[in-house]
Amino acid sequence: MVKDAFKTPKVRVIDVALTSNPLADPGKPWDFTLHLEVDNRNDYPLSVSYVAYSAIVGRETIAGGEHLEDIRLGASGLTVVKVPLSIRPESIVNAARDSLLGRSVTYEFNGSVGLRTPVVGVVRIPFSKTGGFDPAEILKRKGFGFN
Repeated sequence: MVKDAFKTPKVRVIDVALTSNPLADPGKPWDFTLHLEVDNRNDYPLSVSYVAYSAIVGRETIAGGEHLEDIRLGASGLTVVKVPLSIRPESIVNAARDSLLGRSVTYEFNGSVGLRTPVVGVVRIPFSKTGGFDPAEILKRKGFGFN
């Protein structure tokens, strides 16, 4: 009966935003913010105790880690959880080189959110987002022509 009272929240990746200027110091890690939308479908608040994540571009793992911060989720609603992450420039270069050779860039964000619940303890909720794009097509749209 207690387990039936808990509705597993839904987690999805909504954005990954660059928050630093890579040109200011090319050797310094690039800072990003991963935005996760957590839908708490319960009539009571929950707390995020951790977010574990990995980011893969092509075949290169460019970021991975764990963000430990208590974040309160309101009852019956959506909360955006912001997770800072850093990527080493050499990882980006390796991933870009491999991807450009194939003319297609694939990416994958995986991880889990640990939610502290009042009855069952910490519950791990996985998330994942995959996709791809053609860098030459993006450059064409920006006005850099390739034939």
